[in-house]
Amino acid sequence: HDTIEDYKRTLKFAYLYGKTVTLAKTHWPDTNRIMLRNRRIGLSHSGIQQFIAREGIETYRQWCEEGYKTIAYYDKVYSEWLCVPESKKTTSVKPSGTISKLAGATPGAHWPEALYMIRRVRLAKGSDLVAPLREAGYKVEPCVGQEDSTVVVEIPLAYDNMGGKLRSAKTVSMWEHLAMAAFLQKYWADNQVSYTVSFDPETDRGQLANALNYYQYQLKGISFLPRLDYGAFPQMPEEEITQEKYEELTKSIKPVDFQKIEHEEADAEKFCTNDHCSI
Repeated sequence: HDTIEDYKRTLKFAYLYGKTVTLAKTHWPDTNRIMLRNRRIGLSHSGIQQFIAREGIETYRQWCEEGYKTIAYYDKVYSEWLCVPESKKTTSVKPSGTISKLAGATPGAHWPEALYMIRRVRLAKGSDLVAPLREAGYKVEPCVGQEDSTVVVEIPLAYDNMGGKLRSAKTVSMWEHLAMAAFLQKYWADNQVSYTVSFDPETDRGQLANALNYYQYQLKGISFLPRLDYGAFPQMPEEEITQEKYEELTKSIKPVDFQKIEHEEADAEKFCTNDHCSI
């Protein structure tokens, strides 16, 4: 958003969608009872680090507070009109890894792992998506350990570095990561902020207990993940590359033609979800 007025207008429609969902019933009576009582919704921010790099953290703080007040206003108005309780919780920050990348935005509250990278996506070997991706110039190779059933597609990805102001996650200290999560919990999210703090296992390991001790009063929950160099295991989801390498890889890539695909069955994601990882 370029203006706060445009941002508030988006919040209105996002709020109306979230509130409308609470009017529908699920298949579980216990869930319905809780949902009807709490009316909890979660309007999330993404691309946060891009906005801060462009506008500064004080402007972002103002937008957070103004946005939260706007949502509270609409919740009061529309809850009364719908004859339902006001929502006990309305705002959140979700991980938003894949969805953010589709929009060219940094994921949720996080700094990008790198400004230039290869993003690896796993597809079934027989997927109708494989042939169009190959034809467009993307590298497709067998998945290590699942060569008979799965392939890995390499997608070059670049973030606008906002005139050199956008940093990568590895240049941000563990303590700044924690401060960012606490900032969002204070000024935006009344639901829990979803945040994973990356840390150097060599230099930061001894500070984890102290970090949790200090931030227990400002966070509802937090995750920590040791930062591993590329090559810790084969075909890692993201690999940092240079700008020169990115430009070299994208030279031969053409727009993907998906017109011949009639139907593609969706497969549940493997590896990391919100609450667990499996390999």
